[in-house]
Amino acid sequence: MELFNFLLFYSLFIISIIGYGLFFSLKLIKYNNFTKTNISVGYLGLFGIFFLILISYFTNLFIPHTNEHNIIIISLGIIFFFYLGSKYQKKIKFKYLFISYIISLFAIFYFKSHDDFQFYHFSFIKNITENKIEFGLGHFNYAFSHVSSLFYFNSLFKTHFTNHYFYQIGQVSIMILANTILFENILNKTKNSKLDLTFFVSLFCIFFINIFFYRLAEHGTDRSAQILFFLCIIVILDVLQLKNILNKSVEILLILFTLIITIKSFYLLYSLVLFFVYFRFYKLKDFPKIFRRFSIVYMCLFMFVLMLIYNISNSGCLLYPVEITCPNNLFWGYGKDNIIGYMTWYELWSKAGATPTLRVENTQEYLSGLNWVGNWLDSYFFNKVSDYILGIIVTIIITISFFKVKKLSLANFEKFKFLYFLIFVLFLEWFLQHPSLRYGGYVLIFLLLTFPISIILSNQNLIFIKKINFIKIILLLTLVIFAGRNINRLNNENRIYNYNLFKNPYYRISDNFTFMQNNRKTMLNETNNCKKINSVGKISCKKIYGYNFYFLNKK
Repeated sequence: MELFNFLLFYSLFIISIIGYGLFFSLKLIKYNNFTKTNISVGYLGLFGIFFLILISYFTNLFIPHTNEHNIIIISLGIIFFFYLGSKYQKKIKFKYLFISYIISLFAIFYFKSHDDFQFYHFSFIKNITENKIEFGLGHFNYAFSHVSSLFYFNSLFKTHFTNHYFYQIGQVSIMILANTILFENILNKTKNSKLDLTFFVSLFCIFFINIFFYRLAEHGTDRSAQILFFLCIIVILDVLQLKNILNKSVEILLILFTLIITIKSFYLLYSLVLFFVYFRFYKLKDFPKIFRRFSIVYMCLFMFVLMLIYNISNSGCLLYPVEITCPNNLFWGYGKDNIIGYMTWYELWSKAGATPTLRVENTQEYLSGLNWVGNWLDSYFFNKVSDYILGIIVTIIITISFFKVKKLSLANFEKFKFLYFLIFVLFLEWFLQHPSLRYGGYVLIFLLLTFPISIILSNQNLIFIKKINFIKIILLLTLVIFAGRNINRLNNENRIYNYNLFKNPYYRISDNFTFMQNNRKTMLNETNNCKKINSVGKISCKKIYGYNFYFLNKK
C-alpha cells in the first residue's frame, strides 16, 4: 500500500509539473515554437519547473508553503495538464517521457540521502513549509546561506498526504526531462537523416547522466545544474549549425540559464556562454529588441531579483560567499570578515586541504599560488578524478567501436572553436579556484573530452537508418548499466540499513535533521513572535513589519 501511494503521488507530481509547463508556454509567454511544430515535452516540463520556482519564490515572501497552499498549487497543475494536454495532444509526444519515467523508477527509491540533505537541505526546505521569508537564518549554521531554487521548488510538494518524503522531486524531474529531450534528439529522426554533431553530443550526454549520475540521492543541487548546462550546450550547437532556429531557441536558453544560476548561484560565471551566443548574432544596440520580442526576459530578470532577495535575507550577501557582494551595514548579515573566512574554507576544502581526516596547518601558505596542487593530486585527483576520466575514455572507446571511425577529421570545428575555448576557460577557472567535481568539474571535463570526438564522429557521414541497430544497442546498454547499478545499490541498502522499498519506500529522516528548527523555535513564542528574552547564545531575534530578523548579539 505504501509503495502504491508513493508511486501515485510521484506520478501526480510529474503530471502537475508538465501541466504548469503547458500553461506557462501557451498562456503566459506564448512560446514561439509551440503552435508551429511539435514541441519536446521535456522542455515543457522544464518550463513548468521554471514557473513553479517563480511561484514558490513569490508566495514565500508573504506566506509559508503550508498543506493548503501546496494542495492548490499541485491540483492546478494537474488540471492544466489534462485540459491543455488533451487540447494539444497531437503536438505533444509522450512516448519518450514515459520511457524516461519508467527508467527513473530505478533511482527514485533510496534510504540514505545526500550528506548535505542531512546537514541542511531538509531543514532549509522544512523552514519554507513552516515560515515565510526570514532574515539572518545563516547565523544558525553557515550552510543556510547556500540558497538554491530547488529548495523552494521541492517545498511545494509537502502535503498532509506526502509529509516530507518528496524533497527529491526537483532533482528527479530534471533528470527525467533531460533524458526525454536527449532521447528525442537521438531517436526522433527521419530514416535518411545524417548523424550530426547534436546527435553525438546528445548520445554522450545520455551516457553521462545515466551512468555517472545514476544515484539520485547524490545529486544535491550541483548535479542538476550541470545536467541543465549540458542541455544549454546542445541547444547552442543547434543554433550554431542552423541559424534560422535562433529565435525559436531564445526562450529555452534564457530559461535554462536562469534555472542553472538560481539552483547554484556560482554558476553565474557560465553565462559567458550565453553572452557568446548573443554577440554571435546580435549587436549591443539590439539589446532593447530582445526585451520587446521575448517577454520571457522580464520573468527571468524577476526570478533573478527574487533569488538575490533570498540570498541577502539569509546571509546578507547578494551572492554568498562572494565578499564584494556583501554590504557591511545590514545588521542581520555575517560581516565581511566572516564571509572571507567562509570563502577561504570552501577553497581549502575543494583543494583537498581539509578532509574528514586531515586539515593543513598553514592555510594561507597552502592556498598560495599552486602550492596545493601536489596534495590535491595525491588526495583527490587520484583516484576520484582519474577514475572519472578513465570512465569517460571507456565511454569514448565503446562509442567509436560501434560507429567505426574511418577518418580523423575535425572539419567544421572552426564554427565551434570559440565555444570550445569558453568551456576551456571555465575549466581553468574551475581548476584554479574550486577543483572539486561537484563544483562544475563533471560537465566541463566531460565536454572537453567528448566534444572533439563528437566532431570526428559527425564527419563520418553516417546515416540514421543504417546505424539504428547500433544506436538501440548503445542506449539499451546504457539503461542496463543504469538499472544494474541502482539495483545493486538497493541490495546494499537492504543489507546495510534493512531498507525494503515494498514495505517502506521512503528515505530516512532522523531527528537531528531539524537541529536548526529546534534552535530557532526556542527564540519564538507560540505566535511566532520574538521573545523578550530572545537570545540563543550570541543570536538575537527582532520582529520588523511582521518578519523575523536574526542577528548576532554584540553585547
